[in-house]
Amino acid sequence: MSDEVKALNPLEKQKVSYCIPFWLRDEQIALSSARIKTRIQPAKELRKEPIAIVCYGPSLIDTWEEVKNFKYTMSMSGSHKFLLERGIVPTWHCEVDPRPHKVDLMGMPHQDVEYLIASACHPRVFDHLEGYKVTLWHVFSNEEEAIRTLPPGEWALTGGSGVGLRALVLARFLGFTDFHIFGMDGCEGKTGKHAAAHPMQAKTSLPCEYNGVTYYTTPAFLECARETWHELDQLPGCVATFYGDGLVQAMAKDYKPKPIQPGDGAVIALNKPELISAEYRELNSKLHVENLAYGVGGSKFAKTVTDMVKSTKAESVLDYGCGKGYLAKSLPFPIWEYDPAIPGKDVSPRPADLVCCLDVLEHIEPDKLQFVLDDLRRVVKKVGYFVIHTGAAKKTYANGKNTHLIQEGKDWWEKVLVQFFEVAKIFDTGDSHLHVVVGPMKVARTPHSYMGVATAQPMPGVNMVPA
Repeated sequence: MSDEVKALNPLEKQKVSYCIPFWLRDEQIALSSARIKTRIQPAKELRKEPIAIVCYGPSLIDTWEEVKNFKYTMSMSGSHKFLLERGIVPTWHCEVDPRPHKVDLMGMPHQDVEYLIASACHPRVFDHLEGYKVTLWHVFSNEEEAIRTLPPGEWALTGGSGVGLRALVLARFLGFTDFHIFGMDGCEGKTGKHAAAHPMQAKTSLPCEYNGVTYYTTPAFLECARETWHELDQLPGCVATFYGDGLVQAMAKDYKPKPIQPGDGAVIALNKPELISAEYRELNSKLHVENLAYGVGGSKFAKTVTDMVKSTKAESVLDYGCGKGYLAKSLPFPIWEYDPAIPGKDVSPRPADLVCCLDVLEHIEPDKLQFVLDDLRRVVKKVGYFVIHTGAAKKTYANGKNTHLIQEGKDWWEKVLVQFFEVAKIFDTGDSHLHVVVGPMKVARTPHSYMGVATAQPMPGVNMVPA
């Protein structure tokens, strides 16, 4: 081996990076979310049948005929075209890569395949699949911007850095636990890095020795191979059988699944809850238009907010539930605004040093309150200033209900708020209003588990599905 060739160490984490800028990813997510209506949903019960998960590694050349033995098949990348050319129609096909070359790699769509396409995928992929069965899902990313971009009420799935690893999670999300994995090699083979042509195939490779055998691979391939075992550990109760010869298959011989303990499970999918129902979004929007006096009270608090900015040295201010925006109109400096019932101000907000929520919380649907408070917890960086009306409003919605859907006193609100914040002050001004000053919790609270028991720490403001 030449001294100039640096061998890769299978025990070391490899440096890999996302293949497009995050801003472009987020734009593609927004575009596809508006374009595609069908969304992935979790299986209600586990399936007993096995599933063939077919990657595009070179060993697929030698093993593809065994895929015929499976009723359920999931292809990805170039294995879609590869299988169809050999008379095998996948049940599902999944894509994650956000670049346009996936269109050529996929080949012609088939009417009997359901296409599970990540929202981050390139618009050309969706153009290519126009008129076919396309189901959208989201890739969970542990970043603030990714959480904001995720549409409310939709699923984001966890997983590793490669489409094969994401396919494992997708299969489990669909109820499968018996995985039969083809073409997941993590290295070159007799046909190169893939089973057939690939428009974006890496031009170079490096040696990597594992158990006395030298494989040729890339840092990205190796990192996916290393992540495989972590991802399987996140899927307790799932069994993986690997077909073919390669680096991953060699590692599989040494893999020992973690013993399953009572209550074991990992969060594999997260659902960002809706903060307002479609019905009440429409009712509030209608009232804003028809009643000029609805949502205009923010200016009353301008002096208090100005004083709080000075005392806290806040560099950013958010009006959460801003209505017609009269707080912003009354301040001598710009602020951010958010209101789900106001077009143009309904995008999930960024965290701010000072978050004002003025005469808003009493309007929240009772079954959505925990989600709204969790979202407020997400955006309060330093201080939250909440004003809450405790009685009935003079206004009603078009459905006849009072616009104050929650009418509770100080003790009730304090018990609720302390679950999400450090409550510094809460006092009743005597005019049916509570003024509350809160800060972030000093000690992380136990996460609310809205769906089952969570055994992994979730991001704020999301529901969880355990594996």
